[in-house]
Amino acid sequence: MIKSKLIVGLLSIGLLFSMNIAFAVEDNSPTLLEGIITAEDTVAVKRSTILDASQSFLSDPGSNYSYEWDFGDGNKNEGVEVLHAYKDPGRYTVTLDIHNENESTTVQKEVFVFKKLILLLTDSDEDKAQIEAIRSYAEKQGVFVKIIESFGSASEFISEEVLTKTLIESTSYIQKSLQIVIWTKENAGMNAFSRYIQEIKETNPVNFSQKSVVVITDDPSDYTNRVKRQYEIVSPKNIILVQEAGIYQLIDNFTSSDFTESLDTKGYDYEVITEGSFKLRPWNFMSYSVAQLVEKGIPDNTIALLLLLPIIATVVALMKQVVGLTTMGIYTPTIITLSFLIIGPYFGLLTLLMVLVVGALARRLLKKVRLLFIPKMAIVLTVVAITLFLVLIISMSLGIFNATFFSLAIFPMVILSTLVEKFVSIKTEKGLISATVLMSETIVVSLIAFIVAGGEMDLGFVTIQWGFFRALMLNYPELIFALLVVNILLGRWSGLRVLEFIRFREILRHIEE
Repeated sequence: MIKSKLIVGLLSIGLLFSMNIAFAVEDNSPTLLEGIITAEDTVAVKRSTILDASQSFLSDPGSNYSYEWDFGDGNKNEGVEVLHAYKDPGRYTVTLDIHNENESTTVQKEVFVFKKLILLLTDSDEDKAQIEAIRSYAEKQGVFVKIIESFGSASEFISEEVLTKTLIESTSYIQKSLQIVIWTKENAGMNAFSRYIQEIKETNPVNFSQKSVVVITDDPSDYTNRVKRQYEIVSPKNIILVQEAGIYQLIDNFTSSDFTESLDTKGYDYEVITEGSFKLRPWNFMSYSVAQLVEKGIPDNTIALLLLLPIIATVVALMKQVVGLTTMGIYTPTIITLSFLIIGPYFGLLTLLMVLVVGALARRLLKKVRLLFIPKMAIVLTVVAITLFLVLIISMSLGIFNATFFSLAIFPMVILSTLVEKFVSIKTEKGLISATVLMSETIVVSLIAFIVAGGEMDLGFVTIQWGFFRALMLNYPELIFALLVVNILLGRWSGLRVLEFIRFREILRHIEE
């Protein structure tokens, strides 16, 4: 027994001794030589840039290492930190060789040298291939296009939020850019750019007086008034509105004056907005009031929602009074339409249907529980809130939506969840079928109002977007008073509704006979 214990003890001591040796060997093992180049990925022509190798890992820090640089343009230098300026644009491979008497390593870094830098803001998924073609073409011309994108955004509001955050992270590129190109749906890019300027003006202001802003739009003349409101915030050299094909002329010409001359030569339609473009007229008082609000930091899209609210309400009134569709009042379809404008029609519909189904099931499960109506509805809303919380967790875990999307979407989702009370109340009074039909017609009216308000619906085979009234209201907000007249006329409507003509067509035919 004593011998066994002695053997086990000796073996344990030997094992511990071996582990200590192993650890000592591991701890004292030399680090392999590894070169690291710290430098900018993009550099302007004839502008000195710093290339730094001080972050490299050295196996023997006490030894004398040599640092030999090959800049890829035929020039070489030595030192831990060097300066170099490229004479011609293009893509260069920088090679760093680090060595001493015993060892050596080589590391490379690619640097793009540009004659000018263009910042491109975009959110259009269908234009991805075109944008990539533009970027490749620009590189061949020695022009670097830095793309700030918000692809996959469900609405203009989501796109604006994503672009604003990305712009804040890309201030160094903005400072180096000569032109800023905005190519987004509606005014998301311009709104994001204005917000970016307002957020950094106190901490890290950027001077845009020598920079041109180029807005890509299908109809430059129709877009002018809305852009004018944000001119004072950005304060650029000018704002040029041009069609998509004009971007190639921007790449080919260095200055904005050369750019506009080229547009004239090619026969492209464009508009130039400068400080002298503003003319105060008595009938434009609301436009200039809106401009003042934007300048004070009120988001352009928030103002747009307020201006579109009368349009939405008028469409709902028209559908009810003239067409004959029934809805859950005027508040419910209006709030649904506004939610669709913020988070997109598909996610909005999914949220609404999920809320209604969960609410109806929860109400059914509580049917036999003896509780008062109000506490029951509080329980139903609690179940709906838990469901939305689970959706949030699952969506974030699977990467379906990002945090930026939900930061804007959460409030419309909460608003939509409150509609479950009205649905359950109608279901209790009139039955499930009547409540479902009424909600279905409400959703149909909401989708019609959404399209009239300029919302976009992608059906796969075709994209539906009618931006006439939206552009009209945002460019000429004074027209909001004309909607008062329209609604007064609707209020005096006493004839048959369109659906009543269809419903009573047999009776009307007999009356005519």
